[in-house]
Amino acid sequence: MDRAKIILIGGVPGVGKTSISGYVASRLGINIVLSGDYLREFLRAYSFEDNDPLKYSVYDSWKDFGPMNEDNIIRGYLKQGNLLWKGLHRVISRAIDNGESMIIELLYFLPQFIRDFSSKDLLPLYLYLSDEKLHANRLNEREEFTHYNSPGSRLVSHLFEYRVIMTYTLRNLKDAGIIAYDNLDYHRTRDEILDKVGDFTGHIPDR
Repeated sequence: MDRAKIILIGGVPGVGKTSISGYVASRLGINIVLSGDYLREFLRAYSFEDNDPLKYSVYDSWKDFGPMNEDNIIRGYLKQGNLLWKGLHRVISRAIDNGESMIIELLYFLPQFIRDFSSKDLLPLYLYLSDEKLHANRLNEREEFTHYNSPGSRLVSHLFEYRVIMTYTLRNLKDAGIIAYDNLDYHRTRDEILDKVGDFTGHIPDR
């Protein structure tokens, strides 16, 4: 790779972004995989105000805005996302300046910030699941494969909130022209994304 290539893989919990990010990184020799969850956790260390939006998990972020409904879920999500992207914007810019390629997998997939970067430097891809029952099953399976100490049952109890965020994001992606993958078949989606990222980086792996 002659210049830094940043691959942004977005999606709510349970859609497969951690598994696919790791697979693509290993196949293409990308040594840095950054999780948005850990960036959020880092920022929490500097959150001192009672009204700081990062004090909540994303599924509870509506609590600053009143009762739980779809509008307040999105308001909470955007408030957290706007704060997180202040840090993420710097991370991506630094990686590009340093010539370091990386994959970033994250929940807060906001096209208004993604557009700040050239399509030559950053490839945004979004994962979703149209099948709600399959989504619940994937959340329950996470602790068997990638998130060993994160009980899926806790996340399944917030499936409604996650799918509200997912639906909102998909609407915005259409306007931004960002590719979204319905990850009903993990292996097919994985291979499609590997091909897409391979084209972007100029490194086409052998099958």
